[in-house]
Amino acid sequence: MKKRIGDILVELGFIDENRLQMAIDETKKSGMLLGNVLLRLDWVTEEQLQMAIAIQSGAKILDIKAVTVDESLISQVPIGFAVNNNLFPIEKKGDVITVAMANPFDVIARDELSRMTGLRVETYIAPKEWISDAIDLHYNVALTIDDNIEKITRSELGKENIDTNHIIRLADLLIDKGSVLEASDIHIVADTNLSRIYYRIDGVLRQNYLFHKSFHKSLVQRFKIMGDMDISNSNIPQDGRIQYKGPVGDIDIRVSSFPTQFGETIVMRLLKYSKVVGNLDRLGLEGADLDRFNRSIRRPYGLILVTGPTGSGKTSTLYSALMNILNPDINVMTIEDPIEYVVPTIRQTAVNPKAGLTFAIALRSAMRQDPDIILVGEIRDQETMELALRASITGHLVLSTLHTNDAASAITRLLDLGAKPNLLASALTMIVAQRLLRRVCPKCMKTAPIEPKEADIFLQNGLEPPKQLPRHVGCDSCHNTGYAGRVGIFETLSVDRGIEELISAGASLRAIEERAIKSGTTLMLKQALKNVADHTTTLEELLRVIAYA
Repeated sequence: MKKRIGDILVELGFIDENRLQMAIDETKKSGMLLGNVLLRLDWVTEEQLQMAIAIQSGAKILDIKAVTVDESLISQVPIGFAVNNNLFPIEKKGDVITVAMANPFDVIARDELSRMTGLRVETYIAPKEWISDAIDLHYNVALTIDDNIEKITRSELGKENIDTNHIIRLADLLIDKGSVLEASDIHIVADTNLSRIYYRIDGVLRQNYLFHKSFHKSLVQRFKIMGDMDISNSNIPQDGRIQYKGPVGDIDIRVSSFPTQFGETIVMRLLKYSKVVGNLDRLGLEGADLDRFNRSIRRPYGLILVTGPTGSGKTSTLYSALMNILNPDINVMTIEDPIEYVVPTIRQTAVNPKAGLTFAIALRSAMRQDPDIILVGEIRDQETMELALRASITGHLVLSTLHTNDAASAITRLLDLGAKPNLLASALTMIVAQRLLRRVCPKCMKTAPIEPKEADIFLQNGLEPPKQLPRHVGCDSCHNTGYAGRVGIFETLSVDRGIEELISAGASLRAIEERAIKSGTTLMLKQALKNVADHTTTLEELLRVIAYA
């Protein structure tokens, strides 16, 4: 027999026997459910009650910080059904639909949802408030954003002085749209007679709106005001920060302006911390690569480098590493340009070269603050590099980034900056090269026989060519791009004794790479080809992102 909710709450230590009995007595008088009585009396929190329900029902608790909603399900599950049954559809995989429910015991609602969609239902428990907010956003807000933007731009078209309230609303709607699309950046670009609005989604820039030029200056000024920037000076680049609170939730936004021949351009980076920073396996690290990286970040000292081009997710990987090892007993400091993710328990500093605060100066000062772990946003010069190397061999774990095409090239890059081979060999612990590839949309993906030229790429990298390859198509679910979301591709190089000796001896890049492969490194191209073979991404996307000759 299943344990009663009250008994589970007592076993978990959330309430005692006396309170449980008083609550049971109240249920007999009021006819209310025990959980509702406990919540009304404020004797348990909703999270504690959900934990007990999960234990009793066997349902899983939804990690609301890591949810990515499949927007195509919104049209399949009517809003009335979602509201009446306190549920929200999250994603579909194969013949299974994942749904968040406040009450996982509602078998009738689950059966009706299964009948409605033709899918098996997998249940997760989520707070009623979260479900209500999700319904409001995805059924109400998201579906009306375009209509509201159209109404505002149509009503103000041709006017010399655009209504201030309409501009404020329009600016908010553009941010809301970026959040719904899960865009990383929003571009407000001036043209001769137009204002072009772009969103970067899954690493690709896409134009969404065209406004009359009369809107541009007002929008730029609104975003500059929100970012606490100087609206009286439009001739110099400026940077600011926006703490946005809206129906889509709180968003930390990094905003920058740049003067062009047609007017100022605004670019906003939407920093959704919970979406990109979390468990390392969510990033795409797995198997031996994940094991090596986990061992490295748990060492008390050494230098760990993450390499790749701009926008490849390097900072997200470093912050995910920090979140996996962070605890109250260690002092973590970061030196960044600018601060990407604000974490209250970490001492974070943004460099300011104009004020004399460079990476090197900040790093030298941080060393006097008794740090255990130091994150240096990027190693750009010899002085910063030398300080990072010395910090890593004097009892500190140093995390940083470089712009190189692969893991082994990071070694030659540091040597080119003037690193002493013996010091570099002693300091380096691990190098991770990474890229982000768009995932092929599972809803519209087609497969086709592999062509001879495509098969040659697999063969040249020691892989058996698959018979079929995925082809991107495009549908409403993926905004007609053929892709939905991104997956990380990683190349991890652990600096073992053999590689240390090669670095100290000044060995060639090729020799270091060959030794790394023998030690278990899988080259990034080969890793990416495996993702193509298992239909995670397409060969076309691979060749767009990863150099192949």
